[in-house]
Amino acid sequence: MANTITYIKRLFYLLSSIYCLTSLSACSKVIDIEIPNEPTQVVVEGNIDINSPPVVLLTKTSAFFGNVNTNIGAYFVRGAQVKVYASDGTSTELYEYCLQSLNLPQDQVDVILGAFGFSNVDSTEIPDVCVYTVPDIANFFLTGNCSFMGKERTTYTLDIVAPPFAGEGNDSIHVTSSTYIPSVIPMDSLVVRPHSNPAYQDSMAAVYAYITVPDTFGNFVRYMTRRNSEPFYKPSNGSVWDDKLFVGLSLGLPIERGLPPKEDYNFNTAGYFWKGDTVTVKWSNIDSRTFDFFYTLENDGGDSPFSAPVKIKSNINNGFGIWAGYASRYYTVIVPE
Repeated sequence: MANTITYIKRLFYLLSSIYCLTSLSACSKVIDIEIPNEPTQVVVEGNIDINSPPVVLLTKTSAFFGNVNTNIGAYFVRGAQVKVYASDGTSTELYEYCLQSLNLPQDQVDVILGAFGFSNVDSTEIPDVCVYTVPDIANFFLTGNCSFMGKERTTYTLDIVAPPFAGEGNDSIHVTSSTYIPSVIPMDSLVVRPHSNPAYQDSMAAVYAYITVPDTFGNFVRYMTRRNSEPFYKPSNGSVWDDKLFVGLSLGLPIERGLPPKEDYNFNTAGYFWKGDTVTVKWSNIDSRTFDFFYTLENDGGDSPFSAPVKIKSNINNGFGIWAGYASRYYTVIVPE
């Protein structure tokens, strides 16, 4: 009798499950969503720093559900007319350089890629990276001087005329932007402090920037770090600060070690430096629109599917991206052994 009751219960549970699944299936509805076919747009990644020439990378957008081209060179915009106008009356037209057409040795290619923000390049295949910069860029690499370089307290207007994209009409694409290089507000000092966890104090240390914030609102900073001879990397928890909470104060702020793209995050080591490291901090004063771009870009929720969507605040007219002005200083400290 007990076995019969057990059998009936199992049969009841099975039939209930089938009913529930059938009910859910019957209530489902296929919803067709028509995704608009947006026109291709120009994406700008450009900057001008004090005592450095302007550098502009132009790429193009790709359909979200379109095919991905593994050839990075296919996304660069070629043949554009790019000019930069300064508020002091000077101007320059930028020249297009594509690495595959320069026929340079691999070591020189690595230097150029690193200068333009690229790293970890496979030496067996040079990507066809194209940049727009001053015609005498080689002289800048050799001597540190060239025909057009950024200055403090100057506005720089970027004017781009790009050729039409294939299959999207015959009209050229006009993209503009402007950025302001503010005055340099230097650090007071860069100081090494013990790791917050005693278990790591024999091998690692923290670095702090001590600064005096002006007593007027509207000061913004972006920073990146370099460990020994590595490239500069941005910190994973955000590279920009504003002065909303610190106006008129003197304080010490932690400098987080920038992480290479492929380095796994470790709570006990991320942000800290190893003893014996030579630490270099690129400390850049920026304007409000450059701050807004990087703040929204770096606070978009990352890889979390539960994060709220964030609209990136670009300063590009008729396109996407950033045209950033920097007033940069470099500070170095050696972590004692």
